[in-house]
Amino acid sequence: MTNAPVILTLDCDMYSNDPTTPLRALCYILDPDMQSNLGYVQFPQEYHGLNKSDIYACEHKRLFKVHPIGYDGLSGPNYLGTGCFFRRRALYGGPSTLILPEIDGLSPDCVVNQPLTAPSVLELAHHVAGCNYENQTKWGSKIGLRYGSLVEDYYTGYRMKCEGWRSIFCYPETAAFLGDVPFNLLDVLSQNKRWAIGLLKVAFSRYSTITFGVKSMGLFMGLGYSYYAFWAILTIPITTYCLLPQLALLNELSIFPKVSDPWFLLYMFLFLGAYGQDLLEFVVHGGTIQRWWSDQRMWIMRGLSCYAFD
Repeated sequence: MTNAPVILTLDCDMYSNDPTTPLRALCYILDPDMQSNLGYVQFPQEYHGLNKSDIYACEHKRLFKVHPIGYDGLSGPNYLGTGCFFRRRALYGGPSTLILPEIDGLSPDCVVNQPLTAPSVLELAHHVAGCNYENQTKWGSKIGLRYGSLVEDYYTGYRMKCEGWRSIFCYPETAAFLGDVPFNLLDVLSQNKRWAIGLLKVAFSRYSTITFGVKSMGLFMGLGYSYYAFWAILTIPITTYCLLPQLALLNELSIFPKVSDPWFLLYMFLFLGAYGQDLLEFVVHGGTIQRWWSDQRMWIMRGLSCYAFD
C-alpha cells in the first residue's frame, strides 16, 4: 500500500506517545555503518491503564523488555508485532538476495512519479488492497509478512533473521508507544493460547528453530528463538511441579532433602538463586515485587491451562 522506504507497523489499539520516535529510528536506519543489513528497529511494548499489581501479568516484561536487550547483543530482537520501523527493502529477500515482486510498481526501489490521484496509481492501490492479491504471488512466503502461523510477527522476524538481517532494540526513557491490555482472565488465557499454538507450529514446521534456525542464525540465536517456539512445552514441568508434591504428601513420601541432609544446601542454593535472579531482572527493569508475584502466579496458571491445551 506504500512505496515509502521506511514503514511503521502498529497495532490498532496502540498510539504514539513520543513525537521524536521516528527520529530515533532513523538515526539507526540511516547509519552508514549498519545500513547494509539492518532490517528493522524495534521499540518495546508498553501499556497504560495497568493496575498497581498487574494481577493478570499482561505487561510481559521479559518478552517485551528484558529478553530483547539480551538479543541486542547478538543479531537483535525479534519483531514484536507493533512499534517497529521496517526498512522496506528488508521485506524483499535477504541483504544480498533481492526478491522482486510480480508487479514492477511494487518493488522496494520503485519511485512513484505520478500523483496519488492518477488512475494507474489508484488501480494498483485497489489491486494490492484486494483480498486475493496474495494468490499466486511470493507475498507471504518469500517476501513481505510471512503467513503460516498465528504469530505472524514472530514468524516474520524469525525468517528475516534467517535471511541475514539484523535488528536494533531502541528503549528510550519515554515510552515510544502505549497500548491496551486484556481486561479479564479469559481474554488473557485465550491470547496466550493463540500465541503458544502459533509458536509451536513454527517449532514443528520445515523452518524449525532447532534445525533450520540454528543452521541459519547460529547456535545462540537459534536457541533463543527456540525458547519461545517451544513455550507450550513448559506445561510439562509446571504440571509436574504443581502435582508431585501433593501426591508425595498424600502417600507420605519425601521428595525434598531434609534440613539435616547435606544436599539441602544445594537445593536451597538452586531454589533461591533461580528465584532471586528472576526477581532481580524484573525489578531492575522497572518492575515491583507485587507485580513480580502476579507474574509468578500467572506463569503457573498459563502452564496449567492454555499451554496444556495446545
